[in-house]
Amino acid sequence: MWKYIGLVLVGAVGFLIVMGALRKFVGQGPVTLIWLAILIVGIVIVARNLMSNRKVPDAAPEARAQALMFTPDSANAVLYILRTQFIGKAVGVNVEIDGRAVAQLKSPRFTRIALTPGAHKVSGYTGPASGRKPGAGDIEVAASAGDLIVLECAVEPGMIGTITKFKRVELAAVRAKLQSTRMVAPDLAEV
Repeated sequence: MWKYIGLVLVGAVGFLIVMGALRKFVGQGPVTLIWLAILIVGIVIVARNLMSNRKVPDAAPEARAQALMFTPDSANAVLYILRTQFIGKAVGVNVEIDGRAVAQLKSPRFTRIALTPGAHKVSGYTGPASGRKPGAGDIEVAASAGDLIVLECAVEPGMIGTITKFKRVELAAVRAKLQSTRMVAPDLAEV
């Protein structure tokens, strides 16, 4: 996160220097139009991403309590997907498993999904589906009956758009985060 903050600060200082030089050569009027255009583009990008959010209900208290017992399932693997990142926290990440929509996670939230044994591909994207980058940040998960699999979801800003990445983590490392995070009801209970 600090890397991105540093890059933003360097970019902002560079931008202010360029705009100051432009003001000197072309005058205040054109520079004001450039500022206005940049502001409008920023608002459109933020609005576009926020409009793709949907109303996602929290899981029932008993479902959350059951999920936080971390009990293995003898017939399926259990997948927890956790998002606690500050960057882009208001924008929902649409999570798909094997091309099927399973949940949308804002930050901080998690969901729990049963996986049938076998190989599965977990992917995600922000914004409308038309703007997604296939393959970027996807993760392959090999599920066996009785497995407890935890994936951490992170949104990384790019030059154009964002990339949603998933990283497998140990349950012990994020157990406390899961305990203090809201759980959303998945669209599909099993994939």
